[in-house]
Amino acid sequence: MARPTQPDGTTPVLTKTILFWLGFIGILGPMAIDLYLPALPAMAKDFGTSAATVQLGLATTTIGMALGTFIVGAMSDSLGRRRPLIATGILMVLGASAASASMNIYWFLACCLVMGISASAVQVSGRGVIADLTEGSDSTRAFSFFSSIVMVGPIFGPVGGVLLLSIAGWRGIFVALAAFALVGTIAIWSFVPESLPVAKRHTHGLLATLKAMTGMWRNSVFSWFAVVNFTAYAIMFTYLGTCSLTIQVELGAPAWVAASAFAVNGAAIVLAGLVAAALAKRLSSVAIVVISVAGQAVGIAFLGVIVALNALSLVSIFIIYAIICFSVGIIFGPVTSLALTHVRNASGTALGLLGLVQFVIAAATSVFVGTINPSPAMAMLIIGGTVVGVAVITTVGGRAALRRDPDPAQV
Repeated sequence: MARPTQPDGTTPVLTKTILFWLGFIGILGPMAIDLYLPALPAMAKDFGTSAATVQLGLATTTIGMALGTFIVGAMSDSLGRRRPLIATGILMVLGASAASASMNIYWFLACCLVMGISASAVQVSGRGVIADLTEGSDSTRAFSFFSSIVMVGPIFGPVGGVLLLSIAGWRGIFVALAAFALVGTIAIWSFVPESLPVAKRHTHGLLATLKAMTGMWRNSVFSWFAVVNFTAYAIMFTYLGTCSLTIQVELGAPAWVAASAFAVNGAAIVLAGLVAAALAKRLSSVAIVVISVAGQAVGIAFLGVIVALNALSLVSIFIIYAIICFSVGIIFGPVTSLALTHVRNASGTALGLLGLVQFVIAAATSVFVGTINPSPAMAMLIIGGTVVGVAVITTVGGRAALRRDPDPAQV
């Protein structure tokens, strides 16, 4: 596969510096939500409304993320990766700055929409750079490292939010987010080259983009591994929706115990990405996916045994969620690489499609978690068991499809 060339005739290579800054600005995705979570009560007081109303900012941000992923993913296939990265980074600077000056809830919600669009857009464009510059096991390692860097956001976001809230108030949180985005945007402008040559860009409009997305589902390798990817996100959002409730409501532990669980499991996800990158040197991407799905199955089975024996405890729930989170963390890099095997010529559009469905899955999972069973642990068991079953089936299907139609970079 020919690599894009720069104006000086050189061919860009995905260096550690480029990968770091792509991950750095990709952190804006989780940071756009996690950073201000501790400030919800203070913001509600300033706006003269309830904390539940301010929480609508989370839903608005998620809607923006879905839109940004869909629109900018396809746009990056026609404009290249660098310009959307820089433009949406600037958009985050403006959106976060405006949020810091919000005078009412409506202003704030509009800013959340802007921040959501830009937060997801920098991620999908950044992943597009990785897809352009890597193949095979190199792609798996790069996507795994990228995921590990991005997952730093959920670990330190709430902690950073608490510190900023105590020092500068809730408005200072958004000033810091704008500054973070500005640093990342300047770094992208300085260190990240254009990875998609003009000759490989597509100029199709919206209808053609939708047609291209429909066509991607006909590629069996993409469709099977895309669904595996969706199951990983479903498990992740089921965990996010049940962990705190299981610990605080079902087991009666204080909030700091739940916060500790999130920190431990976030660290497990980051570590898992690094482990996946190391495994990619020795194992195929399919083998790593199989290991991940097997680990998820072990975690859910362990939960089933504990629930059946009525032996739920803090120790058992910490172990169960750590197993599940570590197993899920392994899968993000290799499954993304596998899904893109035959659609790298339109990787921005493909990543946009994956991202759009991921956010739909996140929204649907949030609804099911709250309604499927009064017990959070049982909700995790029912949804998790179903999703892992789908993951097993689709992993087998994806493996068979890849054998029939192997990666051209590996033949």
